[in-house]
Amino acid sequence: MLDTETSDSFGYCAARAAGGLLFCSGQIGLEADGSVPEAASRQFDMAFAALAETLEQNGCATSDIVDLTSFHVGYPAHMEEFAKAKAAFLDGATCCWTAIGVASLGYPGSLVEIKAVATRPVATSQNA
Repeated sequence: MLDTETSDSFGYCAARAAGGLLFCSGQIGLEADGSVPEAASRQFDMAFAALAETLEQNGCATSDIVDLTSFHVGYPAHMEEFAKAKAAFLDGATCCWTAIGVASLGYPGSLVEIKAVATRPVATSQNA
């Protein structure tokens, strides 16, 4: 998650709802102190944790994800580790997925950024 100052200066929001969908901005894997973990697997786990938090804050779950896009520095290195982290995150759910190799990401040292589109649960009223 970016701090408020960064969010304001870059016009960033973690998620935005439109047309029954939730569009989640790319999430990277950072430690609580803002540092980038050295281990690729830790970065992947932390990026998925940040995405899960964004989904939860907006009333969605991982099972609501319909499309996942991941951007990888050094692609295809670490893809086996990433696939394991993705499988653990989705916990049996499936979705469309595109993996894209990139030269670098916006946060120095990051190896992956993950964005998602999720369906938003429809509120129902219980009439007697």
